[in-house]
Amino acid sequence: MSEAEANYMDMYQGQFSHKLAKKAIEMMEVKDENTGALKPVVPHSIEEVEAVLKENNVKIPEEQIYTAWYLFQMCKADYKKSLEDNKHIALYIEETLCDPDGDPSDVLCCFVAKMQNAGIAIHWERYL
Repeated sequence: MSEAEANYMDMYQGQFSHKLAKKAIEMMEVKDENTGALKPVVPHSIEEVEAVLKENNVKIPEEQIYTAWYLFQMCKADYKKSLEDNKHIALYIEETLCDPDGDPSDVLCCFVAKMQNAGIAIHWERYL
């Protein structure tokens, strides 16, 4: 682990920062149902995600809001069949982030692994 990555992990306790979540979301693609081509995800705002969580009675720790924002976009892009509405996405976010025997940094760790497997470097110093 680089010094910059270690500093990031210390600062954000294994959660997405606003800057890193924004970058991760900008990199997401979704398959166009008509053409089969990949296209950029149309992101929802943090406020929209917070409203979906609230209307579905989902409460997450405040420090995980950017991780929830990332997860919401990921669900919209990658789990359209199994999580086809906002209620189920909100419940997935709650179960993922509030898993009593889970690790709070699991979502970020999966993202980091995906980037490494794809050969995409994360310039941690940009997200501190």
